[in-house]
Order: sequence, then structure tokens, then C-alpha cells
Amino acid sequence: MARFIKYTLVVVLLVIGVLFTMDTAYVLIYKKSQSRNKLQYILKTKQEHFDVVFLGSSRVANHIDTKLFDSLSGKKTINLGIMGGQLNDNLLQLKLLLVTNTISSVYLQLDDNFERTAPTVMGTAAAMPFIRNDIIHEHAKKYFNNFNKLYYIPFYRYGINDAKIGFRELFFSLLQKKPRIDPSVGFNPKFGSILKNKGSLPSSISIGNAVLDEIKTICKSQNIELTLFIAPYAESVKNRSYIWELKRKNPELLDFSAGYPDSLFYNFSHLNNKGAQIFTKNLYDKTLKGFRKL
Repeated sequence: MARFIKYTLVVVLLVIGVLFTMDTAYVLIYKKSQSRNKLQYILKTKQEHFDVVFLGSSRVANHIDTKLFDSLSGKKTINLGIMGGQLNDNLLQLKLLLVTNTISSVYLQLDDNFERTAPTVMGTAAAMPFIRNDIIHEHAKKYFNNFNKLYYIPFYRYGINDAKIGFRELFFSLLQKKPRIDPSVGFNPKFGSILKNKGSLPSSISIGNAVLDEIKTICKSQNIELTLFIAPYAESVKNRSYIWELKRKNPELLDFSAGYPDSLFYNFSHLNNKGAQIFTKNLYDKTLKGFRKL
């Protein structure tokens, strides 16, 4: 029995050692590799000034053509929209970007993301290799229910996020493979249309959103102009009364939700490339061209 316990202990220690070694190797590779996602890009960006930073989900990533916005405005902009992201993910992006960089204006997408305050796997998996970064550490400690496991158990954070930061992504990082979308630009256009279902907005609205409040507080403290906007939805989307409630709670919200024909949509909540060009220009016209229609 004693021999069995001894062998078991040896095996456990060996496994822990392997996990620690793999964990360390993953961290080093991700730190040294070129940026393959927007969070890595933010972490590597130092002493830059951005005139306009676009934050949001895929409804920013697919909708804001930064090169077009740059050419119209003469500003330095970046699209940090996260596919599947929510406000909590945007809050972390903003915190990290402001560590060594400056921002004049933030454009934040606001729609049914108002209903959520938790971080998402899509938005935060990329942060896991850098969990010992002071900002990421404090953010994860505050918002992640499984923080202790993520922080203290070796390799745990890679195992549960394998699809995003597992071996395949590590291999591409090791090879210094460039991502399909340049993180320094961030625009990821959709083409064609698969508009089949009508889609729906929530039937009720939350009292408030603490994460949105925190973003507003940061922007105010840093003298950053914050523009809230709601991107277009297809004409067939249901429960549009939600938008009016959202505007009642956030009177400064710029409403672009209507007025775009279905031919400009990839699906009910995402414009195709043609629609994105029109929306980008409209957003510029109503913010930086000299007037704002609330």
C-alpha cells in the first residue's frame, strides 16, 4: 500500500510538473509571437495616440470600415470590435489600452449587450496567457467566478479555452502566422446575404448596467469623449420597442437601428460589406462632420 501511494505521488508530481512546464511554454510563446488577435495587439501597443477607438461586438467588427473612416475624417482610428464580445470584454480592452496609450474619443456600440455584465469566452480567452498582467489579473479576479482555478491551477486556463488558445493557435503563434484580419485595422467585412430569420430584440430591459457605468466613469476621468451608438438592424427584427427603452435610459445614444434595407444585410443583425460602407459614412456624417442627430 505504501509503495502504491509513493508511486501515485510520483505520478501526480510528474503530471503537475509537466503542466507547469507547458503553462510556462505557452505564456512565453504567446508573449513573443506577433499579435494574432486584438487583445494581443493592445498589449503590444505602446505610446500611441488614437483619435477614435471603436468598441463593441461583431456589430462593430463587421460594420466599421476604419480605413474609410480614416479617409473621411483624417483621424487615426482602430476597430476593436470582438466577435461574440460583450461590454465586459470592451471594458477590459479599454483598461489595457489606456495603460500606456492615449485616446481622444471612444465609440461604443450599445444594444442588447445592455442586458449582460459578465465576460465572454470569446472576448477573454485571448487574455488568459497574460493573466498575471496587473490589469487582467484584477479584472479577472473581479468578474470571473472561476478566477482561482484560472490563476492557480497550471494549464487549466488553456484547457478550458482550447478552441481559442489551445495547441492549434499556439502552433500558428509559434510559426508567426499572420491572422486573416489585421488587428491594427480590425474591420472584418461580411459578404452576400443569408438573411432568413427575422431575429428579435429582448422583450424587457434591465434597470441599468454596472459595466457600462464603469466605462463611462473611465472615459470621464480620462477626458475621453464617449459616443454611444446602436448599429442597424434588418427591417424585420422584432421587439423594436426595446430600442426606445434603451434610448430612454441612455438619452445620448445615437440611433442608427432603422432605415437600412434588407439588401444591405448579411443577417438580421449584421450588415454586409456594402451596408458597412454606407453605415460607416453615416456614422462619420452624424458625429465628426459637424452635427449630431440624437
